[in-house]
Amino acid sequence: MRKRVAAVIGTAALIGAALPAVVAAPASARASFSCHPVGHTYIVNKEKVAVHATPSSSAGVTGYVYKDNKVSAQLECENSGGTWECIGSCHDPEESLAGRWVHRGDLRG
Repeated sequence: MRKRVAAVIGTAALIGAALPAVVAAPASARASFSCHPVGHTYIVNKEKVAVHATPSSSAGVTGYVYKDNKVSAQLECENSGGTWECIGSCHDPEESLAGRWVHRGDLRG
């Protein structure tokens, strides 16, 4: 990770980019998210699906949902990791992307 950050900073310095802007922006702020509210009910299509703290497969697991259970999505976000449904404790994406998130690929409906 440090090598990657160093490479980005070095490249930015070489091409004359504003170095303080690159250093100051956290990785989560640079990530590309597209979110919109939804009111849809899905059915879990796998035996046991992890519920994450943020819309990322590397985020901490806060619980599980199980096959054939219904979940109601309140917010849907798309990022490089795919489409994620917030099924509880959803926060405004302008403030943070915290909540209870399930990957859309684990749901049907």
